[in-house]
Amino acid sequence: MAGVADNGVLREDGLVELMRAGWSFRRRMPVPPAYTDEQIREVPVPVQVLLGARSALLDAEAVAARLAGVAPSWRVEIVPGTGHALPVEAPDLVVERILAFPGHVRAENATPKHGTDGG
Repeated sequence: MAGVADNGVLREDGLVELMRAGWSFRRRMPVPPAYTDEQIREVPVPVQVLLGARSALLDAEAVAARLAGVAPSWRVEIVPGTGHALPVEAPDLVVERILAFPGHVRAENATPKHGTDGG
C-alpha cells in the first residue's frame, strides 16, 4: 500500500485517495462572499484576528491592511511561519492570545445578564 508521491514523500494510497476526494469537494464548494466594510464596522463586540503569514487561502498582509483601515479597534496579528490552520500549527500561541484578549470572559468571572434582580 505504501508508495512514493511525486515529491518523493512516502504515502499511503488510501490517504492519497481521501486527499484527492477532499480537493474535489473543495473545488465544488461555493465561495462565500466577503464581508463588506459596513458589515465589519457593525460588529458590536471586541474582535481579535489571528492570520497565518503563509496561508494559502488569503493574503494575510492585505487582510490586515484592510482591517486596519475599516476596523482600527480590532486586534489583528499576523503569525509568522504559519498557514491557515493556526489552532493546529500553533495551538499554544492561539490559547495564549485568546486568554490574554480583553474581550475574553472566563466562566468563573462571568456575570449573568439576568441575575437575581428579576431582569
